[in-house]
This record gives sequence, structure tokens and C-alpha cells, in this order.
Amino acid sequence: MAAADVRLFDRAMGRFGVAGGGQAFLGSPGALAFVASEGDEILGWCWGYHLIRPDTSSMLYLHRLEVAQEHRRRGIGGALLRAFLSAGAEAGASRMFLTTGEANAPARALYESFGGGPAAQGPTVSYWFPVEPHATASPVPGAGAVERSDCRALLLTGVAGVGKSTVADAVGRVLTDAGHITAVVDTDLLAQFGPPPSVGPAGGRVYDELKCANLASVWANFRAAGARFVVVAAGVESVAQRERYSQSLADCHLSVVRLTADVDTVRDRLRRRDAGPKLERHLRALARPRPAPAGPAVEDFTITNDRTPAETAADILARVGWADQIDRGVADRASTYP
Repeated sequence: MAAADVRLFDRAMGRFGVAGGGQAFLGSPGALAFVASEGDEILGWCWGYHLIRPDTSSMLYLHRLEVAQEHRRRGIGGALLRAFLSAGAEAGASRMFLTTGEANAPARALYESFGGGPAAQGPTVSYWFPVEPHATASPVPGAGAVERSDCRALLLTGVAGVGKSTVADAVGRVLTDAGHITAVVDTDLLAQFGPPPSVGPAGGRVYDELKCANLASVWANFRAAGARFVVVAAGVESVAQRERYSQSLADCHLSVVRLTADVDTVRDRLRRRDAGPKLERHLRALARPRPAPAGPAVEDFTITNDRTPAETAADILARVGWADQIDRGVADRASTYP
């Protein structure tokens, strides 16, 4: 075990209020730990054990997974969980076990999106996971930094007619003009399919899953072609759905922004965009009262889309922290000229 790994784990222990000795833990049989860091900042960690069973099979036990409050909803928890599962697959484990609080909705949504099935109900909930040998790239067991891609994803959500696709195009133009290879995806175009296999909520879930599955393939192609930024327009209404989109945008730092506008503005945009049954369907949905949000917010922040698309795009890029990338891209291009 490299000394740098021990120091990183010790720093994570301090960050999350755990006293003791990292070296003693990391040196114990079957110990597995990963730390997500960015520069000198600790973002999150997870740790647990690879355990041998009496029948000679083996399993993983994930004891703790934690992400700093200010860095949640960026896909860090998913990256840590993938690293832990991959390490277990390398060690030969076939299943993983963990326990979380019944009321911890974000954690339960994450675990269920990875295929975890609840084994018990009560104040705590236990999950069993299958461990797939080919699930991810193979990190080295022990403490180490979770590798974080330089790819960035921005997902714009909101009601139909709020301007998701238009603003996504505007953000894409800004990034492209700054010299960044950028993909823009309207997920409605990824689910032009029908009639649905069934009616009602199940039919809606088919379209949601089609969008996520097709987005994963589209993003893989864009990334292979050199894209490092992707801007996505999609309707996302739950933490579990956000995590599903995060999985589709593999190895991206994901930020989710909800666009809002007053009802009259949205209604006017819908009438200029749609007609016939589609317009009537959207207008009926707009007229229905929206339930108060329950549980954690899906979005990282909200932007009112009541300006030109370019102005809204500039506001989003500043809020999401990508403005420095735009300035850097412009500077890099300028430096190529005498």
C-alpha cells in the first residue's frame, strides 16, 4: 500500500469525522476503500470489505458511502459505488451487501438504480447487489482516488414549453464558439417510437427508458468523436431518474438545471410551437396543479427563462461554473495566432 494512499484515506477520515488510523484499516484482510478528490479537496469516500464465505464463495460488504453536501448530485456517489463494485469483481465476489436508512431516499434511489434489491424493511433497509465481472474498468483494490473524467454534462429540465431545447442549443453555440467540442441532445428525438407497448404509466416508463438507453449510445459515439461537453434537454422529475441519466452520460460531471417561466409565457410558447392534440395535451398538463416536491431536489439550481436564449445560456454557464472553461477556450484559440 503506497504511503500516498494512506494519507489520502486519512484525509478522508478527517473530512467525514472518523477518528482512528487509516493504515491499520487498509492493512487489514479484505479491506477496500476509495476516495473521490479534486485537487486538494476531498469530495467523498466509501469503504468496506471483501469477505470469504464458508462455502468458499465471496461477497462484498459496503459499510459506508458518503459525499460532501456541497458536491452531491454530481454523480460522485455513483462513481464511488462503481469503483467498489469493480474492485469486488476483480477479487472474485459475486454479490454485495449494504444497509441504509429507510428514510434515506437519495441513497435508496442510487442503490436501486444499480440493481440493488431490498432484503428487509424497517428503520434500516438492506440491499443485495449482483456483482458483474465486466461492470467497469478495474481499479486497484485499496484506497485510491476515483478517476474523474474531464467530460462535463449539463441537463436542462422543466415543463413542456419552458424552452429546454432552445436554451440547450444556445448553450451549445456558446461552448462551440469557445472552441470546445460539444454535443447537444434533445431526448424527445431519441424516443420517436410507437405505439407504446402498453397504455398508462407503464407506457410512459418505456419512453423514459428508451431515452436513457439511446442517450448512452449517442453519448458514447459523440465522446469517441472527441466531444468533452454535452448539453441535454430532458424531463427529469425524480432522483432515481436523474441517476439513470447520470449513468447514460458515463464518466461525466453532471449538473442539472431546472428552467422555469410564468404560465402565460409557457402557454404562448406552446401555441407557437405545437398544434392539434399535442398542443391540447401540453396545455392540459400545464393547467394541472403541480404537487409540492417531496424529498431532495432533482436539480442543482433553477433559472428563470424569461430572456433571450443567449442571455439565459450565459446565466446558466456562469451559475454552473463553466464560464472559466469558455474564457480558457477563447484564450487558447487566441494564443494560436501571432
